[in-house]
Amino acid sequence: MKAVTRVLSVTIGLAMAIGLALVDAAPARAVSTTEKSSFISRVVTAAQKTQQKFGVPASVSIAQAILASDWGTSAAVDKANNYFDTPCSASMTASQFGKLALAQVGKPYVLGAEAAISNPNPPKFDCSELVQWLFGRSGNPITDLAAAQYNVTRKVSGSPATGDLVFLRNNPARSNGIGHVAVLTKKLSSGDWEVVEARGRAYGVVKTTLSYWKNRSYYAGLRRYPSFVLANGDSVAASASSMYQSGCVTIGSTQYGKFTSMTNSFYANAAAITEDSAYKGARAVMSSVPKFVDAIADVVKPKDSASYAKQLKTLIDTYNLNDYNVVPITILLESGDSGFRVTALQYLLKAAGYSTSITGTYDAATVSAVKKFQKAKKLEVDGQSGPYTLSALFAKLTSGTTGVRTSALNALLKGLGYSPDAGDAFGPATVSALKSFQVTAGRSASGTADIQTWAALFMSLDSAAPTVTGSAKVGKTLSVEAGDWGPGTVGLSYQWYRGTSAISGATDTTYAVQPEDAGSTLRVVVTGLKTGYTLTSRTSAATDMVDNATFTATPTPKVSGTAAVGQKLTASAGSWTPAKVTLAYQWYRGDEAIKGATASTYVLQAADAGATISVSVTGTKVGYTAVTKASDATEKVAKGTFTTVYKPKIDGTRKVGKTLTAIRGIWGPGPVTYTYQWYRGSTAIDKATGKTYKTTSADRNKTLYVVVTGARDGFETVDKKSSGAKIS
Repeated sequence: MKAVTRVLSVTIGLAMAIGLALVDAAPARAVSTTEKSSFISRVVTAAQKTQQKFGVPASVSIAQAILASDWGTSAAVDKANNYFDTPCSASMTASQFGKLALAQVGKPYVLGAEAAISNPNPPKFDCSELVQWLFGRSGNPITDLAAAQYNVTRKVSGSPATGDLVFLRNNPARSNGIGHVAVLTKKLSSGDWEVVEARGRAYGVVKTTLSYWKNRSYYAGLRRYPSFVLANGDSVAASASSMYQSGCVTIGSTQYGKFTSMTNSFYANAAAITEDSAYKGARAVMSSVPKFVDAIADVVKPKDSASYAKQLKTLIDTYNLNDYNVVPITILLESGDSGFRVTALQYLLKAAGYSTSITGTYDAATVSAVKKFQKAKKLEVDGQSGPYTLSALFAKLTSGTTGVRTSALNALLKGLGYSPDAGDAFGPATVSALKSFQVTAGRSASGTADIQTWAALFMSLDSAAPTVTGSAKVGKTLSVEAGDWGPGTVGLSYQWYRGTSAISGATDTTYAVQPEDAGSTLRVVVTGLKTGYTLTSRTSAATDMVDNATFTATPTPKVSGTAAVGQKLTASAGSWTPAKVTLAYQWYRGDEAIKGATASTYVLQAADAGATISVSVTGTKVGYTAVTKASDATEKVAKGTFTTVYKPKIDGTRKVGKTLTAIRGIWGPGPVTYTYQWYRGSTAIDKATGKTYKTTSADRNKTLYVVVTGARDGFETVDKKSSGAKIS
């Protein structure tokens, strides 16, 4: 397959689009549904011609025209045939114009010489042709012949300017007598003006001055072409759109370009897009309507590009404007080619009644069948399948159709990586595949193979299914190999998907698998962009289900502290990586988890006495496999010992019949259970086990004591004896 320079643009008829007006693009007056449909009908031919000439999608041109012209109701349309609010523009500055004129000095004069505006370096001129060529090259088209140029210009009342014309009235045959013309190029340091003219056969193109001209016989004056515009004057910018202007018009306080026809207005807009430096980024993505619209918006409405792009896209979708995009066929299939396009061609030839085997190779039999078909259709008989031959083979197909043409359709879809029905069936699988292709190609997802869809299928880029390498595991990096794309250099873009959802920002050739990918499959879509070809996307096979990652460091926890009841143990988890890891704790008494003991510290309880204690730490992180690590067990937990014990005191009057009270203090750690025993000398007093004791006659002249016993589960019991109290 190769590209050809002859292009057949396959077009489709206008489908009347009916929809709702955009709030963001309110027209100057209410525009009815019928008027909207009429406007689209009126501009679609100009938009398609523009696409054929410049490549700018018709859908984008129409949408821009709708917004700029308020559905054709704007003053710029009424007064200037200007559908895009195209500003008055120029292709040259005064300096560039002067240099261009000066560059012609020395060329011969030939009466009646013709110099095409498209020719950058004509070999010869006569006087009026030099002016016409200079004006045309600067985007200021003017008529030919000096007399006619005099009639379309006006007398200069003020100072001279670059582009002004001087005339001689030396031709009695003309109604106005004008027979010679020249052009002012620049002001000289002397104050005079440089003039360039094609003077005659003896001189050719020469450089003179305005003062010289004023002293010549038959001098007819200095005149100015009202539509003449150069850049950098009156805030006029240089633009390729100037080529299609027929002057400028002021509406309000703005100078707009004026056009002789709607088509020229569309051409001017497209010329700027395809030639002006500001649109360089847009040109690179022209084959993708959404990306192209975004890039256009950045230039047209830099301060409100998102809103402008949204309005254009809404118009395109609401009125199905993509259906008007022309798909030019520029490929040429010929002897020796092979692949799915050749297979489809062979099916189409067979459907047209020309016998050929379905080999996928453009062999001698295929050449013969093509020649027979070309002869029957009165096409050039060369055995090659180019634009005219291919388009003549296309026929509209709808769901449920069977036959070899459907086989051709399925062959094209399959070759582009889709999964249509087998053989000649046009069933649900083919409908689904065709709709997917149409969406990618920027067309309405009709599920019908019309002429434009056939053209888009054949104009798809050569491509391969991308392959993904690497481990589908969180923390690992996947890479995509796009395969071979063509013809020539193709711009590729990438989008990674988690299941069926595009992953925001994942648009590189590599992708670092994220924790949120765990449990899903990943795939990548590679899209090729090349001006003149159908936007083409290929999808890789899905990866295996993404596995959780594993921690790179899971330390064994350690327990510090004294293994005794009442003491606090502390778990040290260590550094788990990669951070940040959520850690959970569980303390164990022997093999039994201690209910509620889930902090990094644990105060040993009475129930722990005689048992060993350990702790487990569980690390969790999204996308990672949870890990639990257990510490070594402590020694058996010893009973606790009170850290605070007071010697009791006896309070009260030390006489018979008086009540004594034991003052014990507060022991710790609590809670502590206290018991009392009163003594007479070394003998325990029967039933004297309270905190208080009332002395009796038996206690006279005796010394009393009290013993306080502190007890707590899991703690060693402690007895404390008071000092003696002698009773009188």
